[in-house]
Amino acid sequence: MNVLLILADQFRSDCLHHVGNEVIKTPNLDRLASEGVSFTHCFNQTAPCGPSRMCIYTSRYLCSTRVVHNGTPLMDAEDNLAFFLKEAGYAPGLIGYNSYTIDPARLPEGDIRRNSLDYHNSLPGFEWVLNHEKDSEEYFQWLGDGKGYPQELLNHEAIHEPAVPEEGPGEHLPQHFPARYRKEHSECRYVTERAIDYVRERKPAAPADKGWVLSLNYNKPHPPNICCEPYCDMYDPADMPPAARSEEELTPTHPYLRDLAHQALTNELHLGEYRACYYGMITEVDDNLGLLFAAIEESGQWDDTLIIFSSDHGEHLGDHYIMSKGQFHDGGMRIPYIIKDPSPEADATRGQIMSHFIESIDSAPTLMEALGEPIPERFQGRSLLGLLRDDRDYKPLEEIHYEFDYRGRRWAGENPDPDVHVLWVVRDRVFKYVYFADEEMPPILFDLRSDPDELTNVAGRPEYAAAELRYSHKLLRWRMKNEDQRMERWAQPLRD
Repeated sequence: MNVLLILADQFRSDCLHHVGNEVIKTPNLDRLASEGVSFTHCFNQTAPCGPSRMCIYTSRYLCSTRVVHNGTPLMDAEDNLAFFLKEAGYAPGLIGYNSYTIDPARLPEGDIRRNSLDYHNSLPGFEWVLNHEKDSEEYFQWLGDGKGYPQELLNHEAIHEPAVPEEGPGEHLPQHFPARYRKEHSECRYVTERAIDYVRERKPAAPADKGWVLSLNYNKPHPPNICCEPYCDMYDPADMPPAARSEEELTPTHPYLRDLAHQALTNELHLGEYRACYYGMITEVDDNLGLLFAAIEESGQWDDTLIIFSSDHGEHLGDHYIMSKGQFHDGGMRIPYIIKDPSPEADATRGQIMSHFIESIDSAPTLMEALGEPIPERFQGRSLLGLLRDDRDYKPLEEIHYEFDYRGRRWAGENPDPDVHVLWVVRDRVFKYVYFADEEMPPILFDLRSDPDELTNVAGRPEYAAAELRYSHKLLRWRMKNEDQRMERWAQPLRD
């Protein structure tokens, strides 16, 4: 079996046609879902990109990895999916990025990364790597290879600038205007073509050969928000679905929500343009995935390849007047999750759209089990194979958990202690409960039965006191079980 793990950056869960979005065009992901299972309630464990991806690759919660922000080093980095697969005889490949910052203690004296942290490293275990986030040196060389682009365009700043008229954008956002490159020369296409090269070159020579494993990472629809033609004009801003928000959210009383209100986007034209550009970027990713899927089929490997498509986090897209990722609302922390299991055992669930709770840390154990490898003890996620293969013993999650560390951000409140700038979330079908380490930040509670869009905080109301107590206990028990316990495998029962 081959494995293709696709992560698109900052992709909302509801931006897929097959889950009910009648505006967006995602025919290739819809086709993938028709041959597998699509989940509507998958949540990532944290944001932004670096912390979330470290949770995904290590199958551990933030309270275990302690990678709280982009550029935070990961300890025990060998405890990740790629390294375990390498030990099992595979040669995992990485195209794109994994947002990993190496532990400086592992580096020799004189290495610049001992004092200048970055996350443009490759997790240990990946054998073949093309480092490409928003762009790369290889991409600029490719663009300059007889494709007619001027040299002044071949750099990070220029290539991501839209073609705004000399007189300026006027009433529009800059992203309303197209990119300066053609779709066949976008960085999204470049990443796709390298992935096509990878799978074609690694077609097994004999049935007994181990299959390939590729982690493919697209930057879009993450900023910089920019679309080339035809995607720039594909969606009319006036046709965008409305954002989930209430005017009362512009004047909140909760201190955390009050600090968030500074980034409110209230201009309706700009909201429509922001969303139209975001939809265009998603369709560009979908079109490129269609090229990759066709190449896998043409090489005769489609029926032998397990494919997971997901994201590292969502995008609020104007919900609650918020743009970007993270926080605690579903828009920022709920992600798409499509999995095609080629095994005949999964035939019974093909084409289903499931509403079971799953978490982004479930991918690594799922892939290990699908390849017939033991699931490492330190993984905290759960394999989804039992759910895909209609195993009656599989017990779905009844609740999900995630965390958000907001130290250093503008909405950190008045408390100067960065170690209290963290929130925990527990969510089930009835309530979402948000608890803050900062004692100046009261809990937040949403009654999802009457308020599925999370518009009204009901924490503090007498009729919800019992629910607040119950859900705070849920969070405490979860944290006690899952916090960083690197030496727990060495624990021995006490002897008399």
